[in-house]
Amino acid sequence: MKKLLTVLAGVVIALSLFVTTGNTVKAAEPDGDCICHDLLPIQGPERNKIVADFLSSKEFQAKKLELIKSGSTWNGAHTIEVVLPAEGVTMVGVPFISATGIPEVYVFINGTFVGSAPAE
Repeated sequence: MKKLLTVLAGVVIALSLFVTTGNTVKAAEPDGDCICHDLLPIQGPERNKIVADFLSSKEFQAKKLELIKSGSTWNGAHTIEVVLPAEGVTMVGVPFISATGIPEVYVFINGTFVGSAPAE
């Protein structure tokens, strides 16, 4: 009799798992105006030209010198990412390793330094 009750209870639990409607919580739909997920780094000759112009800029040279004096290291031009988020706007991210070993990305928009953030 105990086995029969155990089997019936198991059947009831199994049916309740398959018959119920499931979780009613839904994920939020992305905002239709957001284009931030569509941004991808530029590759190829266009990127290389932007990076070459950027590396010769006084703003980058001054920031690079400041960071190297503080003990940060830079891996070189091949690590730089270039994104064009809007027409006439060029965003350049330059990764550095801080003196404590934490990777950080220094961001320049149209050649002007705007800030830094920890690298993801």
